[in-house]
Amino acid sequence: MNSISENPLPTLTPAALPVAQLESLKFKAGQIIESINHLAWTIKNNDMAAMPSWPDILSKYNILLSQTLNFSTALLQSQTIRANYIGGPTTQQNIYERIAIHPLTSMTEQELDTEAAPLLRNQQTLDVLKIETETVRRLAEHMSTRGSLGVLGAPPPAPTNGYGHFHQPKKPEYEDVLRECAEIREAHDQRVDRAVRAVTMLRDRFDWKQRVAVEVEEPEELDWDPRLGRADPTGAASHEGHDEVMMENGRDDDDDESSDDDQDQANIEGELVNAGQSPGLFSSSGTPAAGLDQSPQ
Repeated sequence: MNSISENPLPTLTPAALPVAQLESLKFKAGQIIESINHLAWTIKNNDMAAMPSWPDILSKYNILLSQTLNFSTALLQSQTIRANYIGGPTTQQNIYERIAIHPLTSMTEQELDTEAAPLLRNQQTLDVLKIETETVRRLAEHMSTRGSLGVLGAPPPAPTNGYGHFHQPKKPEYEDVLRECAEIREAHDQRVDRAVRAVTMLRDRFDWKQRVAVEVEEPEELDWDPRLGRADPTGAASHEGHDEVMMENGRDDDDDESSDDDQDQANIEGELVNAGQSPGLFSSSGTPAAGLDQSPQ
């Protein structure tokens, strides 16, 4: 007791803390959380019957990316520390490295779990942990090994027939789960490559400038002479013969272009349709290829 009374407990001096910078970080963190919730609601829980437009999703993602970059830049903020004597060297030190988290007032259990505990234990918030657990569980239900549920849970029941039980199937291990995850990731990357190639081929085939260009109609000046005020019959006859030759040449060019278009269309459909050699975006019957995320039956 004497030692405790002689050595008083250290007191926290908040005057030396960068309160303004900490409040700014708190505000930036709140903005990031709101942007994440807004983006998640737009994708998953919107009131529309279809997926929102891609520009809308991309704009919200760009806002979130910008806020995260600003938050990361603010965390790297440093201040100059001068030496105790004149002429001594100065050093650059991060203003957040020597800060300890300690509540000044008493906190409830909910405040401790939602505000202080994630900072002290370097863990996610409760909402993030809950969503992560639900996501892992949903993914494990669609895997053949059932993920961590298959490793930690009870072994699958043995198949039976009319004569008795077969041998007990092997219980999956973590190596099996990692192997299946690698296969899913590889199949997904192959689909992404095929989709990128298909979009590139479509972009090369259909020029966007031609789709947005406005065709300006020119007056027909071949059969009408403004100086005479009437049509020239000889000129019209000569133009008709010239038009016939041009039409014949145009037919040949159209046939060549149609054959090229058919070949390009076949190549693009080959990228979009799964022919059995590699995972495609769609099967030959028009249904999504095997391995894609499908709603459970």
